[in-house]
Amino acid sequence: MKNLLYALITLFMLYIGLQQITLTGDRMQTVFIMSWLCLAIFVISGNFAHYLYGSKKKVQGRNVQMYKNKKQKQSKVYLRQ
Repeated sequence: MKNLLYALITLFMLYIGLQQITLTGDRMQTVFIMSWLCLAIFVISGNFAHYLYGSKKKVQGRNVQMYKNKKQKQSKVYLRQ
């Protein structure tokens, strides 16, 4: 959940910052602005990706643990017989 919050905060900061940015400057200023915009896009996409795909890993981990527990119970029953 915190990754969604981080992504939304970054989007808000980008929204506020884009109003102040002008690409009509010298070359170094333009390169600097473009690199920061690229970094902001990476941060936003990384947080959204973790938010979207992070829950699947937790569910898969639980399924694996449940499968292992089931196999252990079956092996105990088999050994008792």
